[in-house]
Amino acid sequence: MDCGPAVLKSLLEGFGVPVSYGRLREACQTEVDGTSIDTIEMVANQLGVDAEQMMLPADHLFLREAGAIPALIIVQQSNGGTHFVVIWRQLGGWLQVMDPSIGRRWVRRSRFVKELYSHQTSVPADDWRSWAASDEFLRPLQERIRHLDATDSVAAEFSEKALADPGWLSLGALDASVRLVQSLIDAGGISTGPSAIRLLNALFNETRSSTFDIFKVIPPSYWAVTPDLNSTDPLELRLALRGAVLLRIGGCDAPGLEPSADDAPALPAELEAALREPPTRPLSALLNLIRDEGAIRPLALVAAASAAVIALLIETLLFRAMLDVSRLLNLGGERLVALVALLIFAALLLLLQVPIVTETLRLGRQTEIRLRIALLRKMPRLTDHYFQSRAISDMADRSHAIHAVRQLPGLAVHLMQGLCELLATLAGTIVIDPHGALLAVAIVATAVAIPLASQSMVRERDLRVRNHSAALSGFYLDALLGIVPVRAHRAERAVRRQHEALLVEWARAGRRRLTATTSLDGAQSFVCAALAGWLLFSHFMRIGAVTGGDLLLVYWTLKLPAVAHSLAMLTQQLPAQQNVLARLMEPLSAPEEESGCDSPSPTGAPSSAISFTISDGAVLAAGHRILQDINLAIRPGEHVAIVGASGAGKSSLLGLLLGWHRLSAGTISLDGMPLTPETHEALRQSTAWIDPAIQIWNRSFAENLSYSSGDQALERLGEAIDTATLRDVLRNLPEGLQTKLGEGGALISGGEGQRVRLGRAFAQQDVRLALLDEPFRGIDRDRRRSLLVNVRSRWRGVTLLCVTHDVSETRLFDRVLVIDDGRIIEDGQPEQLTALPSRYRQLLNAERDVLGQLSESGDWRRVAIRDGRVHGDT
Repeated sequence: MDCGPAVLKSLLEGFGVPVSYGRLREACQTEVDGTSIDTIEMVANQLGVDAEQMMLPADHLFLREAGAIPALIIVQQSNGGTHFVVIWRQLGGWLQVMDPSIGRRWVRRSRFVKELYSHQTSVPADDWRSWAASDEFLRPLQERIRHLDATDSVAAEFSEKALADPGWLSLGALDASVRLVQSLIDAGGISTGPSAIRLLNALFNETRSSTFDIFKVIPPSYWAVTPDLNSTDPLELRLALRGAVLLRIGGCDAPGLEPSADDAPALPAELEAALREPPTRPLSALLNLIRDEGAIRPLALVAAASAAVIALLIETLLFRAMLDVSRLLNLGGERLVALVALLIFAALLLLLQVPIVTETLRLGRQTEIRLRIALLRKMPRLTDHYFQSRAISDMADRSHAIHAVRQLPGLAVHLMQGLCELLATLAGTIVIDPHGALLAVAIVATAVAIPLASQSMVRERDLRVRNHSAALSGFYLDALLGIVPVRAHRAERAVRRQHEALLVEWARAGRRRLTATTSLDGAQSFVCAALAGWLLFSHFMRIGAVTGGDLLLVYWTLKLPAVAHSLAMLTQQLPAQQNVLARLMEPLSAPEEESGCDSPSPTGAPSSAISFTISDGAVLAAGHRILQDINLAIRPGEHVAIVGASGAGKSSLLGLLLGWHRLSAGTISLDGMPLTPETHEALRQSTAWIDPAIQIWNRSFAENLSYSSGDQALERLGEAIDTATLRDVLRNLPEGLQTKLGEGGALISGGEGQRVRLGRAFAQQDVRLALLDEPFRGIDRDRRRSLLVNVRSRWRGVTLLCVTHDVSETRLFDRVLVIDDGRIIEDGQPEQLTALPSRYRQLLNAERDVLGQLSESGDWRRVAIRDGRVHGDT
């Protein structure tokens, strides 16, 4: 799903239009299908990219006459899945490709052709003949003929012969003949020139005359179009067309950034947000966090670091002066005093580093703490779509990387000290040898320019390594979560192969990053050392003697490459820190869910049941309609059951009330008022929600029951435990209410965990709406009936919607909705629907038949399990 947003972003960024990748990912969770090339084409045009979907033979794709590059194209991965990539440019036999799974890469054209996805579709023969007769097909075909060393006139003659046939065969035969001859040339069987032209002519004439067997000379694999043998229309001849599917990019005008005309279709909200969101600047955001603490201490740190560098140079000058002063100090005591003074200065210089290091560490810790606080404040306000569009492993990887922020102040201080030391050493070198100033400046320029110029390249390679590391983290998480079914189905080898593929790409990315940094470091060291040697050689050749200041000149000149090397090593850490910081800062710039804390609650008393109405409602997810034509009115205190096949849209209807989905069409009102983000937030505070996916925390039994109600629920725990029939569970817990239930309720059974979720909902106060999605999953049938009675009794007077697959239980409800294919197809009382030849009646009969077959069939063996023991056949 992510390759669609990735290729869209790369296309727009390539044309200089910034767009938010995060917002594009969120759009692919709602109104955009990120896996459909038709949708990608539509969205690309909406965002300002002139994109045209087409299907070309693979050997036409890279021809100049085809004009197909740049293009968004479909390739096939090693596991058989399809994938979007962008071909940005072609240089000779090399292609520059943006692959979301790998990153930017240069690949040979011959290798890339093997990765292309070959799509086959059925087209009318007349339509293909009309297209093949146009310049869009003929000009690339003539270019292919010229590649056989044919002249323009010969290529035109072949085209005229093919066009003389009003049918499709001659053009198709010419295309196949050229492809066969070219394959023979590539294999070394023949050479270009007259022999290739004669062979082409023979193949073409023989094939177009063999109307009863067009594959007599040229095998089917060389044909781009063949008769469609699966066509069932006797009145229309259809062809099976094979080729590469792509979006040809003609340019980008970015109309999405300009005010749209009144008659222009409006962009979806997510796409509009993707265009409007400013580019993230992680360093600026980090400086804002540091600035909140005040500017005095950071400025003092900068001043102290600068003073330490200057003092280090003074120390060097003092050691040099000792050589001259020692001749003037005749007494041993005088020399001892001078040495002690020098040592005291060196000790003071060393002590000056203590507050610098201490303050740097403190600033790093404070920056990390401020970032953690900012993230903790932001996370609860993020929309659900944000988390749906990010993998769990991705969010976990970010949380584990927060500690890296504390290294940034230290890195900045070391960079500043290195730069100051470089400039100060440069100044000292120029003072001693003004004639060598140009070479000294060249050393410094090289030391600074090479790391700065390579930042983009190093950052790209580092980000690629981090992306592969994140993919490996996601794979590890999935493998750990699915270890039981993987072993049960003996899928270890398949999992190992997939892991090996990820690991190989990670290793390649790491090797490329290491190669780049090592090469840059070596080049910088070599150039700086060569310039330093040149400077010293020219100096001593010019003065012809050795003076007292030459020792200092040699020291400082040789120090310049060393300082440059340390500066380069520090700058190589910047891309990694920037990538980490960008991922950490990304949630801070994400849009927040509008809070209704300061807004009035929906009309009605806090304890009164709600009513809501949906008119012509529709919901999109990943560009597909999961709900449509929804017209529903629920009265206050009404208990409604919702049934239907799996995937019909039952849970999606509840998700609309929970806020997981938004209406793409239609309106929804609550207590007669339009449902706004403010009223929705207030509604959540008075909603009890039961779902098997609700998390059970690795906390005590009491804390899990009171999780949604806080300390106020403690006085209602007894009633909640009785209503949810949790007494037997409580008796089996070794520490009673204080027993921890394990992560996800691992220490209790699935049915017991579901009853804990029921108890948590029962402990809530002032419930106005109860949403139950398979509330009794994993619970035996007799207990289900009693719990259903308790639920309806506990929330008598509360508006209740219950999604269930146990159709027989819905006969106890006031009203039943039957949903199929995202639509409400039946709505009424259970007795009325049962009396009619309805879908509801079919579901009831199907359930009764299945239960009857299970109870009456002799093919099943029945075993009773009580208190963890098997009691034999029943």
